[in-house]
Amino acid sequence: MANPDDLAALAAAFRKARYQVPALGDAGAFAVGAVASKLETALPAGCYAFITAWDSDSETDSHMENASADGELSARLDQLNATRIRAHAEDAQGGHREAGWLVLDLPLPELDRLARHFDQDGTLAWTPGEAVRLRMYHPCPPDAAPALWTDWVE
Repeated sequence: MANPDDLAALAAAFRKARYQVPALGDAGAFAVGAVASKLETALPAGCYAFITAWDSDSETDSHMENASADGELSARLDQLNATRIRAHAEDAQGGHREAGWLVLDLPLPELDRLARHFDQDGTLAWTPGEAVRLRMYHPCPPDAAPALWTDWVE
């Protein structure tokens, strides 16, 4: 897991991570900066988001804490009548994995509200035919090099 105090490195780790919807097999792979055309064909929607409630503030939480947070996120998505499918993220080396949800047609304000509620540093969001974008919930660090596909949301 990247150092949560180095926001530029943390954002880079999110961009390098691998994201997957296991139920879709090869079509379920998506990545920041790439168009997820196979996923979009398999699950047509007006917009897409990936969110997790695991490891708040990029600090390792216990399995029980993560499972509890995931259950609460699932319940909140149910309250929003959000269509979702189980997904996960793993670091580029495959050593750190977090369960999450690919959510269809969730408005950005709702995604941002949920991310902040669960103390997430980042989520992913995109529209069909466009590259997957990273949304970082911090001010852009002054020393961060400009990064494609990254939105700093304060």
